Amino acid sequence: MQLVDSLERADLSLTFAGTSAGHPERLTRGLEAGEVRLISRGEDGDTALALTPDTAQDARELGAALAKLARELKAETVKVAATNHAAALASAALAAGWQDRRYKGGGEQPAALQLQVDGLDAAAAAHLRGVAAGVTFARELVSAPANHLNPATMAREAQTLSSHGVEVEVWDGPTIEARGMGLLAAVAAGSAAGPRLIRLTLPAQGAATRIIALVGKGITFDTGGYSLKTGAGMYGMKNDMGGAGAVLGAMRALAELRGRIPKGTEVRAYVAAAENMVGPHAMRPGDVYRAANGKTVEVTNTDAEGRLVLADALAVACDEGATELVDLATLTGVKVAALGNDIAALFCSDATLAAQLKAGAEAAGELVWELPLHGAYLKSYRKNTIADLKNSDMVPAGGSIKAALFLQQFVTRPWAHLDIAGNAAKEDVATGWGVGTLVEYVLAGEA
Repeated sequence: MQLVDSLERADLSLTFAGTSAGHPERLTRGLEAGEVRLISRGEDGDTALALTPDTAQDARELGAALAKLARELKAETVKVAATNHAAALASAALAAGWQDRRYKGGGEQPAALQLQVDGLDAAAAAHLRGVAAGVTFARELVSAPANHLNPATMAREAQTLSSHGVEVEVWDGPTIEARGMGLLAAVAAGSAAGPRLIRLTLPAQGAATRIIALVGKGITFDTGGYSLKTGAGMYGMKNDMGGAGAVLGAMRALAELRGRIPKGTEVRAYVAAAENMVGPHAMRPGDVYRAANGKTVEVTNTDAEGRLVLADALAVACDEGATELVDLATLTGVKVAALGNDIAALFCSDATLAAQLKAGAEAAGELVWELPLHGAYLKSYRKNTIADLKNSDMVPAGGSIKAALFLQQFVTRPWAHLDIAGNAAKEDVATGWGVGTLVEYVLAGEA
């Protein structure tokens, strides 16, 4: 689905109760907020009716319902009457209208459905298109099967952003080892593809006074390593790079919207990419590795690999001068048990940064809930180990908090961690969760 400024004709038109000459009571009877009801069909197009949305959330539900109806009716063009929440409706419709048909047979791909929403000014439309481009990029990355997307091919996909004005640098295995990133190298050791550290930059307008680092977990497939997952638990692990997808998608969107990035703000992205595989060189439970900041880590669980690759990327970002950092990762299954698939867990070392991210999430229509960095829980990662830290204490209780505390040991600046396990893909469909939050956070500037 693509947003257009005008349509010659509409296959499907959405109007709102109370915005025309009036609708018979029988058409509006029982109509609920967020519901779209088809009320007429004809040669000149079909018409649907909805209650005028009172909130942005109502509008998002309408947008999703409208996209579903358009797909059922095989509409190619859709027009929506003006509403105070036009942008939220359009954003949800664009997201719900996305389908990944790259791997299906059947020849020619269908033309993209066109959407016109009255009441959008040029700036709002440009913002929507930019974010939609980033979300689509993220979803295509996360949706790609592991035999099509590995650390090397992800790096090539990231390099396409150079055509949008993003500076892209890729570090391969030897460079990663030379930079002391022993944790990232260890996670990738069982894979023939090897690791990649993908570094992207949108330079500041003028002298950089604020350097935002967006850090993404890029595990393109996770077997669990020698701490092997079950068959059912392994299926879907192509999505374990949802954090990387969100970060790369945000950079794609920000490249479109770079004129709105506050002056003096440089945005960098660091994607730690690896496959967690079993092989003759793969890391083993009990092995000890040194991170980029010099700390040593004993690997007790090779399936707790995401925090290892993130730790090295966070340490490098700090070393290179980031003034604030946000990482995104499909990190812990217990996060899903705590908050489900709709709400991401937020951990943050700085109240101002937490407030900025919460505001960004609200503006994007993405839900976050802040959980505590309860320092006492880290003690179990320091007990009974020959290294500075273990990567897991093998106890699920409080696991999301302990994983966040582990990451905190590798940052020296204001930092936030978003655990997006369950958010990155729903019912096996990639969502692009996090792109909107990151974009709104960057564009809003300092609080």
